[in-house]
Amino acid sequence: MMPVEHLKPHNMSTYCYCILVIVWGLSIKRRILDEKVRHRIITSCIFMLLLFFLRMWKHSFFPDVIPVEEAVWYSYYIPMTAIPLFMFMAALRVEPVRELKRVEIAEKVMLIAEILISIVVMTNGLHGMVFKIKVHPDKDYTHGWFYFVILAWMVIFGLGTFVMLMRKCSLSAAKKYWYIPAAFIAVGLIMLVWYTVYGGSPRIGGSKLFHLQEAYCIPFITAIEGVIQTGILAANSGYSALFDYSTINACIFDKTHAPVLSSKGWKDEADEDHRICSEEVTGGSISWAEDIGTIRRLNAELEEVTEELEAENDLIRQENEVRAERVGYETRNRLYNRIAAAVRLQALKLDELLDKVSEDPQTFKEELVYAAVLGAYIKRMGNLMLITENSQQLDPEELALAINESLDYLALKGCVCDMQKKGQAKISSDLGLLAYELLEAVFEDAWSRLNSCQVILDCTEGLKLSIAMDARPDSISSVWKDKQIKEAGGKLSSRYEDDTYYIMLEEAV
Repeated sequence: MMPVEHLKPHNMSTYCYCILVIVWGLSIKRRILDEKVRHRIITSCIFMLLLFFLRMWKHSFFPDVIPVEEAVWYSYYIPMTAIPLFMFMAALRVEPVRELKRVEIAEKVMLIAEILISIVVMTNGLHGMVFKIKVHPDKDYTHGWFYFVILAWMVIFGLGTFVMLMRKCSLSAAKKYWYIPAAFIAVGLIMLVWYTVYGGSPRIGGSKLFHLQEAYCIPFITAIEGVIQTGILAANSGYSALFDYSTINACIFDKTHAPVLSSKGWKDEADEDHRICSEEVTGGSISWAEDIGTIRRLNAELEEVTEELEAENDLIRQENEVRAERVGYETRNRLYNRIAAAVRLQALKLDELLDKVSEDPQTFKEELVYAAVLGAYIKRMGNLMLITENSQQLDPEELALAINESLDYLALKGCVCDMQKKGQAKISSDLGLLAYELLEAVFEDAWSRLNSCQVILDCTEGLKLSIAMDARPDSISSVWKDKQIKEAGGKLSSRYEDDTYYIMLEEAV
């Protein structure tokens, strides 16, 4: 049976360091925003705890059982190689991460290498590549070649963590404090070099100043804390400073809705220019006052402008007023003007039809169908221009829907209509608008003589619009809007044969 004195906590510093690591790990869980970074740093904390537990295990539980003591000694190098590895993996995950796939592959390769290193260390008794032991368990030994591989592993990943964090930091104000975490790393390296060269730490009054475990773990903790405090690594802190230096009018509440932190002048009161918004967050909620005064004033101004446009028909004067007050209206008004110009003739014709309603039923029906075709064109052309305002390409489905609607209304006249669509390739927006304008011009030009019409929209490789009909338009020929079609990269051709008039608009090769 194990002696009771071996179970006593003779080294209280070990327990203190364990508590320190746990507290720091919990603070990391609360402060680090990125889940991937947080998990890897916390994993390093777990390995730090394992390192301290292994020390207690070696010296307090089985000090006289040589195989167990030797295995525990080998086990030191599992957390000692894993801690810098997971710290480096955390640095890799700090934004920006531009090639995520390569980072994931690199992490898998490093984890496999870590497992292989652990296997080599734990099987040292079979090959002696890490330690060549003369007196067991670790009283007299020399280092094998693989021991220096482990040292290189720890140094490369330890320093690599700092280098990677500095490279990814985009804040020049934070980078100028690089020497703070660098100083902690330098102190740790000095302690480890001393421990390695002299076989232990310096003594004062017969007591060691430090042990291997704290000499190894504390520099990592202080260095990471240094990069957090200097802003090199983003952390979820500084709420008070945020409220003090910003104009945010907000308050954070706990689960009982008691205020925890609020900005200066916080008022939980809504008025016509402010509304109170609230969202649930972990551990409570946050409320803030949103200023809607500007939006309300803009909406009121927009309504006023719309009423003036409808009542006074003075678009230019209203445009100038809106441009002077809100630069943002310029783009919208310019687009509306383009649409109005594009459908101006059709709008005038439609207005004339609606003003002079025929009393003859047959004539009234024909005029109503004509008005429907004009209205469909006005609506669909405006829709296409809205879609292509900020795009050089047009989805052929949108053009097909516009053509279909015009043909549907044309069919009400008694005209036999057919529409075929091929391909899904994007088409030039300018050429697409000209294609729909051409179709409408053809309908209007040959309206009284048109009895059948077939439209083929081929978008397999660019735009190719073919129109075949039994009537020949008066003003549509191969020179129709020749300049605009050439500028849009297209060409127009027409021919008349077998009592059928063919018009084709396609992209120029």
